Amino acid sequence: RMAAAGVLSAAFYIQNAAKRLVNRGGPGAPSRAPDPPHKQTGTLGRSIQVDDSKAKGPKPLARVGTALVYAARLEFGFYGKDKKGRRILQTARPYMRRALTENTNEAMIRAKEAAQKVFTKMAARGGKA
Repeated sequence: RMAAAGVLSAAFYIQNAAKRLVNRGGPGAPSRAPDPPHKQTGTLGRSIQVDDSKAKGPKPLARVGTALVYAARLEFGFYGKDKKGRRILQTARPYMRRALTENTNEAMIRAKEAAQKVFTKMAARGGKA
């Protein structure tokens, strides 16, 4: 339980950091690489979710990301032809990697605090979950 609480706390922190990055700027004003994409409709920001389906057990895992088709193109860039045969040269506008690299230390602190909080509650109950 302690590890799961820590993992989830860190994941939600990174999720919020990524959402803050993509909710800057304004509609109609595209960002310039390597800045994160500017908010156009808000769909990208709303789509950033935490998958906590594997957060329980001896090796808890949480994933932060989006299932939007165009999200990877924004994150990593794209060069080539799209499905319609158009030539595309889109430079990367990383937001997930930037959220992680800029917020790793704070996420780790929050993970540790969440785990300590669970430990303190368990200790107060005599070690019972």
